[in-house]
Amino acid sequence: WLKHILSKYSSILFLAGPTSSSPDYSSKMACFDCFCGLFGGEAAKKKADLKKAKGLLVTLIKEKSCGPILLRTAWHDAGTYDMKNASKPWPNAGGAIGSIRTDHEINAPPNAGLKKAITSYLQPIKDQVPGISWADLIQLGGATSVEVMGGPKINMKYGRVDGVPSELAPAPFGLPAAMPDQSQGKDADLKWAAQHLKDVFYKYHMNDKDIVALSGAHTVGRAFKDRSGTVAEGSTDGTKYTKRGAPELLKSLTAGGRSWTKNWLVFDNSYFTDMAKNDPEVITFPTDRCLSTDPCYKQYFDEFAKDQKAFFAAYADAHKRLSENGSKFEPASGITGI
Repeated sequence: WLKHILSKYSSILFLAGPTSSSPDYSSKMACFDCFCGLFGGEAAKKKADLKKAKGLLVTLIKEKSCGPILLRTAWHDAGTYDMKNASKPWPNAGGAIGSIRTDHEINAPPNAGLKKAITSYLQPIKDQVPGISWADLIQLGGATSVEVMGGPKINMKYGRVDGVPSELAPAPFGLPAAMPDQSQGKDADLKWAAQHLKDVFYKYHMNDKDIVALSGAHTVGRAFKDRSGTVAEGSTDGTKYTKRGAPELLKSLTAGGRSWTKNWLVFDNSYFTDMAKNDPEVITFPTDRCLSTDPCYKQYFDEFAKDQKAFFAAYADAHKRLSENGSKFEPASGITGI
């Protein structure tokens, strides 16, 4: 639209140019692209690419019920951030920079099973929308998954630049673990879990309420024996809610594993409302159970169990901030409204 306006009023805009009855504006027309760039043309193009990619993601998630793996991929990319390294040259603090797609990260144990998200689900969209950065596409996939699965629409900021740290951190890259290295009994496990969550999430600039809200994302997804190794069920078997033919599987191409909730493809607050039911078909790790017992977390756990809107609001806020940790944006103000 800007180029159209500039072209229409070129005789006014370029008064310093030729004044003959048939001036040659061809050389000046090349400057229109400069005007477009100056007045947001590049940002407008990025926004159009983001909207196109989101449309493709919505279709993908609905057709293949792959929201949980896209959400986990987004989290694991952003989750490498450590505020202690914020003073280092970008992108050595880690964060939502798209580096999860590198061999160093994607082939590491914490990211087992996520290569499929990059190669099978996101790469075809990247091929159709090459202008979008990997960092943006990964985070767009996570936020769109939450929305499509019934969760809140997150007021995300985009425009991320892709980066790969020159200082490679060793696995697990500061990501949270589900289980303690050595079990010393239920109470000891819960104390370890409560502190472990603080150790991990505080370095993301998160507080206790954020920890509980973000943990609520376990309302969707599954754990697998052949990925995290924390459950008995692998890709070839499953529970009543995850085995082949289970109605809760919806259109997922991958059966098996063990979920945290019955309807593990629906983003709601059932993670909080159902934990006390002790359903034998679902998993509850110490890092889950401690949220309902530890004094630092319990008030928020109970609040989110009673009020799904409160959970959604807290989750959307924390997710947005997590997704921006370590990111470099162009333009610096970011791109919103996607």
